Amino acid sequence: MHTTFNTKLIPAFCVTGGLMLSACATAPETDETPIAIAPPVIQTCTPISALTRVDIPAETKTFYAITQIDNPPYAPIERKEKVTRVVKEAETIFVDSEGRQVTDVCAPEIDPNAPEDKGTTPGA
Repeated sequence: MHTTFNTKLIPAFCVTGGLMLSACATAPETDETPIAIAPPVIQTCTPISALTRVDIPAETKTFYAITQIDNPPYAPIERKEKVTRVVKEAETIFVDSEGRQVTDVCAPEIDPNAPEDKGTTPGA
């Protein structure tokens, strides 16, 4: 701790030439650095071990695309293809014991869209 002294005038006059007497005072000033206290860490997320993983399949729409080319004097050339389009991507969500979806999961390094590990041991 570093201490410096600062002269402060108490009434408004100091001793000048010995004729006028008044009080002068010195008060120590300290250079104290503030102490920072970190707040306690509160876990607001839900541990992944307390959740159930639910895989929601992709929603698709199937339709037929028909292409027709005129070919006179013969019959037109026609091609019919079955096309399946993904309307909504597949997703994985986590639900708690009450069935409510939980979005604040404590393990962000786990990719929820990754396939589940079936417990296979490498090299076995």
